[in-house]
Amino acid sequence: MPASGFNPSARLTVSCIHDLDGWKKLGPEWQELLENSPANGVFLTWPWLDSWMEVYGDGGEWLVLTARDAEGRLLGVAPMMLDRSAGRAGRWIRRLILVGQKADTASEYLDWILRFGHEQEVVAVFCDFLFTTKRKAWDMLSFGAMRGDSATIPLLQQQLSLRGQTIRIIPTSAAPFLRLPDTWQIFLDGRRAKFRQRLNKFHRDHSTAVRLAGRDMSVAEGMAKIRVLNEHRWGEKRQSFLSERYVRFHDRVAERLHASGHLLLIFLEADGIIIAGRYDFAYGGKGWSFQGGWLPEWEKESAGKVMLVEIMRWCIENGVKEYDFLGGAASYKSDWSEEERQIVDVQAVNPGSWRGKAYALHKKLAGKKS
Repeated sequence: MPASGFNPSARLTVSCIHDLDGWKKLGPEWQELLENSPANGVFLTWPWLDSWMEVYGDGGEWLVLTARDAEGRLLGVAPMMLDRSAGRAGRWIRRLILVGQKADTASEYLDWILRFGHEQEVVAVFCDFLFTTKRKAWDMLSFGAMRGDSATIPLLQQQLSLRGQTIRIIPTSAAPFLRLPDTWQIFLDGRRAKFRQRLNKFHRDHSTAVRLAGRDMSVAEGMAKIRVLNEHRWGEKRQSFLSERYVRFHDRVAERLHASGHLLLIFLEADGIIIAGRYDFAYGGKGWSFQGGWLPEWEKESAGKVMLVEIMRWCIENGVKEYDFLGGAASYKSDWSEEERQIVDVQAVNPGSWRGKAYALHKKLAGKKS
């Protein structure tokens, strides 16, 4: 009998997927479940996570849980992997992490996917499975880049509390977002007069056009252009598109998101030259800020800001109601938005693991000494 006081397995069936064949079978059901869950976001879509599994999935043992009702309907998925921690002590610790968390893809808002109305029972059966059937497989739960208001977190807290354990919720960054009005004119009217004057001057001084990958160029050409612009913008400080896997992953996921209508790979052309670009996404009624760049010689004319304005225009004209800047410290994000969400890491010890308990004690003592 699980700690929750009832037997959820009498109503739901939990399965654990360890291999590619089992993972691929989830594809036809994935999107419908995601769209009917509180975790619905672009970084949990099938194109994103399936591409991640293809490129980065060899980095640990897969532990993907599914929950189904008596009719076989998919009620929840917990996409997880087993991974080793870092450091001399950490290398012995088996961490339970979320798929998409490890590697340099910058996935955010990761989570368990729980069907509306079934969140509590699905989390209960997943935790029962982890703390009984899989209790010897892992030492620490270490979920990264979750939304602070995730529906999963309080339910995990409840399940850990029933087992005499607590979870640590560690804020890691803020994600500003901007609510978008119904029309472009309302948006402009809400900005300062100086903003409108500079924008009008830029368009008077230059012959401008907006170019979209998938319409004005191929997606592959667009991804090549965004890499060049990103390198021009950041130079030696660049942190994106550095590894072969990163490039391969994003080239792959961009094509797949374009096919599903969720890619927003957009460029600003001035006087016949592409001077700035954004590699963003449009999903679930939101614009998702991801990566961009511009030519340094156009920085004095605020090419990056004008590019962002064109993103806003595209979003508004296509019925998008919010632009999410996601996590990371950047002054321009707060300049655009007055609201933000918290991104957090969630950590917990497996109460059945002596290694997990010892590692947690070691970290606690090390923290006191420092």
